[in-house]
Amino acid sequence: MKKVFFIIVFLFFVNSFLFAQQSGNRIYGNRGFNTTIKKLSNNKGNLVGEYPDNLKYSIEASVLVNLKPDEFVAVFGVQQEAKTAQQSNTKVNGQIDKFKLALNKLGVKPDNVYVDFITQNRIYDFKPSGANVIETLAGFETKKTVAIRYKDSDLFEKLVTAAANEGIFDLIKVDYIVSDFESTQKRLFEEAVKIVKNKKEKYEKSFDLKLKPLGVENEKYQAFYPADRYEKYQAYESGQAYTSYRNGQRIYKRKSATFFYEPLNASKFDKVLTPIGIEPLVQITIYIRMNYLTESAPQAKSAKT
Repeated sequence: MKKVFFIIVFLFFVNSFLFAQQSGNRIYGNRGFNTTIKKLSNNKGNLVGEYPDNLKYSIEASVLVNLKPDEFVAVFGVQQEAKTAQQSNTKVNGQIDKFKLALNKLGVKPDNVYVDFITQNRIYDFKPSGANVIETLAGFETKKTVAIRYKDSDLFEKLVTAAANEGIFDLIKVDYIVSDFESTQKRLFEEAVKIVKNKKEKYEKSFDLKLKPLGVENEKYQAFYPADRYEKYQAYESGQAYTSYRNGQRIYKRKSATFFYEPLNASKFDKVLTPIGIEPLVQITIYIRMNYLTESAPQAKSAKT
């Protein structure tokens, strides 16, 4: 039994630490298996719009800022089975109580731990009855999650170890929390406006244009969290399998796969306020599209008279 427990703990730690700094097992249902990545609103490179006589000019700007999170929230999954619903719930609570004691020793305050009751299900099994197999009620399963809020990223590995010591092996996710979105959006907007104005002046000077403001067509902010930016990676050379038969079945080797953090490409933006480092960060972007008319456009003429 101890040998089995060691193997489970080892696999848990391998899964946890392969995902850069802090991720979670939800990545298996996220970027890793052909899901659609969150699309970035960015420059299209179009200057001439569809205004009558093609006299509308659209000037775009996109800005990126990389932010370190203020806090993290790690969520662990706990589940237990038993003959009765009460027994399964009691087993889960006992396991969580021990985990809470371990968290307290790590300096995590009770206010920063939240237990959420997820579900309680019947579980079934099959038993032979003569020539038939009958489905019967085997017991109950109770599932709960434990959310832990912390600020020091170095605490993460200690949380994982404390969880494994109590038989909790399911690290569901790690959320990155950024508090001050308002000032970040203001900073991004100001930089984007400067870029649009500089482009306008450059076009007017370079191409002898006179552009009159028509209005803002698009202003969009987006936030990209590390959990959304992991890609699946698998490297191997396939061998010839036609000679590998056992009992009439073809045998394949297991190919190991992992994930890696893929941040937004800085070259896609007009300006990057803070460069990306070696650790996963929260990436906030702004995209602005401003429309202008030339002097000879109908609206511009009517404005002169």
